[in-house]
Amino acid sequence: GQIKVDSVVWGQGPQVTFTSTSNNINFHGALPVGFKESVKTKNRKLCPLPVPSYTGRQDILEQMHQFFGRNQGSRHIFVLYGLGGSGKSQLALKFVQEAQANKRFTDIFFVDATSEQTAETDLKLLAPIGSEDTAQEGLQWLANQQTEWLLLFDNADDTQLDMGKFFPPCSFGNIIITTRNPEVCQHAELCPNGQVFRVSDLDVEDAKNLLLKLVGTKGKVPNKEDLATAIVQELHCFALAVAQAGGYIYTCGILTSYLALYESSRDKLLAQSEIQGQSQYALAVYATWDLSYKNLSSPAKTFLQICSELHHQNIREEIFQRATLSELELADSDLQEVVIELLTQIGGANKQWDSFCFNKVARELQSYSLIEFNHVDGSYNVHPLVQHWSAMSGPWKNRKQCVLGIIGLSVSWKFAIEDYRYRYQVIDHIMRNIKSSCYSIDDAIVKGIGLVLYDHGYYQDVSELGVTALEARKRRLGKEHPDTLLGMASLAVIYLEQGRWSEAEELEVVVLEARKRVLGNEHPDTLSSMANLAITYWNQGRWSESEELEVTVLAARKRVLGKEHPDTLTSMGNLASTYWNQGKLNNAEELGVAVLEASKRVLGKDHPHTLTSMANHATTYHAQGRLNEAEELHVAVLEARKRVLGKEHPETLRSMANLASTYQRQGKLNEAKELEVAVLEARKQVLGKEHPDTLKSMASLASTYHVQGKLNEAKELEVAVLEARKRVLGKEHPDTLVSMENLARTYADQGKSNEAEELQVEVAVLEARKQLLCEEHPDT
Repeated sequence: GQIKVDSVVWGQGPQVTFTSTSNNINFHGALPVGFKESVKTKNRKLCPLPVPSYTGRQDILEQMHQFFGRNQGSRHIFVLYGLGGSGKSQLALKFVQEAQANKRFTDIFFVDATSEQTAETDLKLLAPIGSEDTAQEGLQWLANQQTEWLLLFDNADDTQLDMGKFFPPCSFGNIIITTRNPEVCQHAELCPNGQVFRVSDLDVEDAKNLLLKLVGTKGKVPNKEDLATAIVQELHCFALAVAQAGGYIYTCGILTSYLALYESSRDKLLAQSEIQGQSQYALAVYATWDLSYKNLSSPAKTFLQICSELHHQNIREEIFQRATLSELELADSDLQEVVIELLTQIGGANKQWDSFCFNKVARELQSYSLIEFNHVDGSYNVHPLVQHWSAMSGPWKNRKQCVLGIIGLSVSWKFAIEDYRYRYQVIDHIMRNIKSSCYSIDDAIVKGIGLVLYDHGYYQDVSELGVTALEARKRRLGKEHPDTLLGMASLAVIYLEQGRWSEAEELEVVVLEARKRVLGNEHPDTLSSMANLAITYWNQGRWSESEELEVTVLAARKRVLGKEHPDTLTSMGNLASTYWNQGKLNNAEELGVAVLEASKRVLGKDHPHTLTSMANHATTYHAQGRLNEAEELHVAVLEARKRVLGKEHPETLRSMANLASTYQRQGKLNEAKELEVAVLEARKQVLGKEHPDTLKSMASLASTYHVQGKLNEAKELEVAVLEARKRVLGKEHPDTLVSMENLARTYADQGKSNEAEELQVEVAVLEARKQLLCEEHPDT
């Protein structure tokens, strides 16, 4: 035969046309090793090039090179899966380009796996001339080639397509599959030399470089890199979105104003399909997902739209299960009806939950990578851009209100461990909606989300919510309706946490007097009002008044509820705390022991209330100077809370902080510092940088630095704490005043303030405390 060089194409070496004088064979492509003259084959589809602007993901490419470099001669299957537009195909094509430059494979076979028909069409081209014109003949021909070929199946997104039937019947060869469907990963997972990789967002640096490459060098733009970084972060570094933005910016020359345009016209930009210089991208971001959306069932569409109103992470089946089984009902009957219908579609009907039905709906969305399952904690995640896209569609109105209704119904006021855990899992979903809610919120929603906000220390948010709800109840039910009084009592508790003790006291007195009239002196709600008022007196340092009320409440609760009712035990614990602050440490210890033993019997040794009793008892030991006993109890509580609530639960972090305080007093400063640093970082992540507990951690760490003589580190933290407390708690909150004192002391120890300056700070603190507390309060 005769071999003539026809053209040179990337990565595959010289492209040749092979002509046999005896068999009239024409073969276009790189010659496979071991290719025989007698083989008759057709022209096949050539593997496309990656886009010229391809950038980044070198770590994944290196991983693929290493994978296909091992165990040559055996079957390799590598699956790239992920959301449409995430860059799977381009990554695969870039790998092929690099692999062929290194002559890793003897030949490349490209198959469009969009559907069964397109896959069969491309595989037929491998069938020898003269054989039956079928995909199976093509696969058999490939199985007969004892070479290191690579078969690339691109866009295997059809959930009905069984990829297994398109694998050559042999134990060797190399296969890459790109797909939106995670179930395709099973083919790699069942292969001895198989690997899967989820293609997600680009990292910021790669996304920025891609955008700048597409934008080009037209014109001089100051701060170009900073602008590009801000844009790609707004686009969540999603490959197709970045490519679209780059093409649009290049065409319109609006790099400096793109962010403002995106903010006002995000959906239009992500839906437009004109991508200059990027003809390989056939569809815009939203259009590529629209194809998947059309194939979804009605329940799957509904669930996706619900997810569009939740936080994009930590979406759990438990939310919908709890809402379905809830004994509560929304006051708004129309809203209740819509919520029930939504829950029915995804697995909840007639107060029963069907996990099989829910899993079927979730699995359908997973098959298009529209949601992702987190195998570590059993939750689902949705890409933020998918949320924006899916929010544009849907047959039902007031989605935010409906989703808040589901969450509100799901929150329980019970004291079981799982209820505590659950409330700490839904805070992000609430915060995403509560900030943008402009409608009056249903009472059942207020009750549920208010409790979650309170647990997380979002006192300002929950107080605003409480005021709005209280005014609505007064108008609808009257000033002395039990629900109105409950709203007032709840608002008073929030004021208490904010240090607004006068306002709390004012509300509590009104509630107490009304409940005495309406419900009687010994009704449980009346006793709760007395207990709350006692706590307010306690915080004001009015301990004699607090003790008097607490003794009354404790006696009544023993009579009405029983000696070991949880509310009775709470009263005992509160009275013990009052004794502790009065310096009656023996009385405090005696009551603390009784509460602890009863809690173990009634609630169990690992119940959160029991652990709180243990923690309080440890605090009493601390005050008595029995530091070893305090340490032992704090360690026990900490280990139990880690086991029961988790390592980053706020109560677990509180135990760590208590133990650090004991270490500091014992002189174990390194141990104290290590714990305080860990608590501070965890609280920043879990609660936020300016949560009151986070600021306490900063203050505690500053105190340890001070004791260690690290005055500069102490000062830096104390300044930050003081400024944050002024913003969050107010200038006259007791914790703010403590910060003023601590900072003044550090300045004095550094010799940076004269006596007059120091005296001025002390006088300011003293006068503020006299006004806020009273002259006999210990802090004064």
